[in-house]
Amino acid sequence: MILLGKKERMKSLYVSGLCDGTRVDDIFLVCSKSQGYTQDGSPFLRMKLGDRTGTIDAIKWDANEALCNGIANDEFVRIRGIVTTYNGKLQIRMDSIRPYRDKIDPSDFLPRSEKDIDEMIAEILEVVDSIKHPQLRAVLDFFFKDQDFLSRFSTAPAAQKIHHAYVGGLIEHSLAVATMCDIVASRYSNIDRDLIVTGAILHDIGKIEEFYWDGAIRYSDCGHLVGHVVGGMEMIKDAIEHVEGFDPLLKLILMHIILSHHGQKEWGSPKRPKSLEAIILHHIDDLDAKINTFKQAVGSETPEDESSIWTERHWVFERPLFKGMPKPKTSSSNGDESLEDLILEPDFDPFTKD
Repeated sequence: MILLGKKERMKSLYVSGLCDGTRVDDIFLVCSKSQGYTQDGSPFLRMKLGDRTGTIDAIKWDANEALCNGIANDEFVRIRGIVTTYNGKLQIRMDSIRPYRDKIDPSDFLPRSEKDIDEMIAEILEVVDSIKHPQLRAVLDFFFKDQDFLSRFSTAPAAQKIHHAYVGGLIEHSLAVATMCDIVASRYSNIDRDLIVTGAILHDIGKIEEFYWDGAIRYSDCGHLVGHVVGGMEMIKDAIEHVEGFDPLLKLILMHIILSHHGQKEWGSPKRPKSLEAIILHHIDDLDAKINTFKQAVGSETPEDESSIWTERHWVFERPLFKGMPKPKTSSSNGDESLEDLILEPDFDPFTKD
């Protein structure tokens, strides 16, 4: 929750700009916290602090119980301290920490889509305009002619942590899935193009109710108790009720696409896909999510990891990920790239990495 006050302090120091020895006096988001004790029984507070550029560990020695209990997850804090290196990684040794109650700018703390949101809005409205089926178009218009819905849909994240977990993530993901479904529908016969594209645009709309994104991405009560799959289906069901004479079988088919887009029950899908459009949408949805997760994993590597062509073992993929062919680091005196930079060590064996 954004806490409003009389003052507004502009954030000037971001995680990505921290280095060993940096003096810190700024506002951060508490991503996680834990309390521990030294060998002599003195309490300390360990935290992961974040902003839109990343996260960093932080520690406060001699932290009394009142301080430890007075700081909560997803809360903003103002800290003073210095950046040090511990076990090869940067951390902030905090001298002081206190909750920050004044107004903050959410854009300081939430990552944002690299794509222009206004351009994505224009693109998805163009896709909506391409739907010829009158009843499916009426359902889309119910949502996308509502400026409040469009504002929330275009700024919402698509997840809390895994894929497209940033401002604009939902529209970026939905647009990508709709575009790929359109391509597949043009390549194969017996696919209802209007149905699958409509399903692609709407498959994750429940996420505008599943999350808050006002400085930290977190689950709403609706997200905890209902979730975006069933919640999205209910939103579409309500829209259909505003369309006079909507075909009852088409209603079930569209609702099935939403209810089955996670594919497997163990993945949170109430139903498994049973129509061709539902099967295709599930796999394209999963593909786009995995591509984005991969890109985020590779892009989150710290500078000390840049010399490796492998990431650390990734918790989603359960394996190290190949970052791609290394770029040449130096040039020869005549301007040609040095081949030595492209040669791996003679005993290099990628199959020992997993």
